[in-house]
Order: sequence, then C-alpha cells, then structure tokens
Amino acid sequence: MENQEFAKIFWQIADFLELKNDNPFKIRAYRRAAQVIESLSHNLTDLYQAGGIKALEEIPDVGAHLAQKIEEKIKTGRVKVRDQLAKEFPKEFLELINIPSVGPKTAILLYKKLKIDTINKLEKFAKSGALNELPGLGAKKTENILRGIKLKKKSRGRFLLDDATAHAELLVHELKKLKEVQKILPCGSLRRGQETIGDLDILIVSSKPEAVMDYFVKLPAVQAILSKGGTKSSVVLKNGLQADLRVVAEKSFGSAAHYFTGSKDHNIAIRIIAQKRDLKVSEYGVFRGQKQIAGRQP
Repeated sequence: MENQEFAKIFWQIADFLELKNDNPFKIRAYRRAAQVIESLSHNLTDLYQAGGIKALEEIPDVGAHLAQKIEEKIKTGRVKVRDQLAKEFPKEFLELINIPSVGPKTAILLYKKLKIDTINKLEKFAKSGALNELPGLGAKKTENILRGIKLKKKSRGRFLLDDATAHAELLVHELKKLKEVQKILPCGSLRRGQETIGDLDILIVSSKPEAVMDYFVKLPAVQAILSKGGTKSSVVLKNGLQADLRVVAEKSFGSAAHYFTGSKDHNIAIRIIAQKRDLKVSEYGVFRGQKQIAGRQP
C-alpha cells in the first residue's frame, strides 16, 4: 500500500473537518501528518510490520492518535472516521472546495441553496448568473469562481500555487539542516506567484556544492533522479512535481536569484537593456568586459 494513499486519506479528513468548521488544531494536525507521510522514504506498511504501532507513533507529526488511523487502514483497508465524514457530504464535494475562490464555506452555501455538488453544476449555475443572488457572492465572486474552474481544468499536469508552495517549503526545511547551505531561495514561477507551477527552482549558496547535491537527491520526498551534477541536479518528487536545485557562489547569488525568478521574456529584455549599455548580464552577475560589477544579493 503506497504512502500516497495514506496521505490522501488524511488530506481528505482535514478537508471534511474544515467543511464542518471543526477544531483548527485538529485540521492542521492531519495536514501536517499528510505532508510528512508523502515525504517518507519507507513504506508505512513495512514500518508497521517491522515495528508495530510504536514505529508509526515515532514518525514526526503522527503520534499515537493518527498512528491508530494508519493501523486501522492497514488492518481493515478503511478508516472509519473518513468514511463517516464522507457520508455527510455529496460524493464530489471535495472537488468543489479545491477550486480557487470557493473554499468550504462557499461550497456549503452552494449546496444548501442550489444543490450544487459537482464542478459541472457549479460552472452551469455560475454562467447563468444564479450565483449572483446568493449572500456573500455577487458578480465579482462569480467571476472569480469561473476563473477558478478554468484554472483547475488548465492545471492538469501542473500544480496549483498553494500545493507547490507546501512542497517547496518542505524541501527548504530539509535543505536548511545542512551546515553547508549558507543561503536558500525558491525561485521560478513559484517566486513570481504564478497560479500554476510546472516545476520548482531552488537556489542555494554553498562552498561545498557536491555535499549539497548528494543530500538533495537522497531526500525522502524524491522519487526519481533526472540528473545530478556538481552545481545542478533535477529530481521528480513523489507527488510528480519536478524540482531543480542550483548552487552558486555568494558573489553571484543576487544575479542568479533574478535570472532564475524571471520569465524567459523578462530575461531577454534585461539582456537587451544591458547590451545597449555595453554590459553583459547572466546568472553569474553583471559584467563590464571581463570584470564583474554587480551580482551579490543587496
């Protein structure tokens, strides 16, 4: 049984509890555990078979209560609390709350007032203008919901900003444990705040890049190694998201952060401006001839 299946159950329980306006600490506990389980290098079933429930309790952010839920799933194939919560809501309800601009409270309102329980129904009612009459919605909110539905459809094969941010934070948290890491910054479309993310770009300053690369490709969240080099490595995480890591010198960190954050068109425009001033701009710095005149982080 894959760890992703256990994590998915915990994510769902957290979403159902949020719909019920339950204890926020309980909701966060399920979500933290789901994140940890997704990044584990060992199969939960194997851990349980080797060390019983005590082995599960020792997993960070799991503890005794949630370990019992994992044990229940292993033994029975189900988690009773998840099934009980699911019965309180329409079958496709979780899809609704994951649409940007909807959320639990709006989803409950839509169901109670208009019996909307699927994305297709939501899109139909939104286009008809029926949502505009509901309390707290209106034309602007309806417009945002339609945009969220479009974004959800568009994001297949990509990751929504919130999801990508959560996985980037997990990688940053792990990499910061290395004493060889002096600075670290997520870049790319994540740093630009794009609605959907194709992959993660993480920039690091270190005088020992080989040690950083060795550590990065062996992280528990990594499913496959696409490439591994002295200053750049690419991996695929267990959730399918690609993550690229680059190590640069301190003197180039500012330029690298700018370069790997900017879009292709942005970087081309910057190079054109630089050329007009007899300068050269790259991820390594700003140069006049062979001399670097800028590039450090301000």
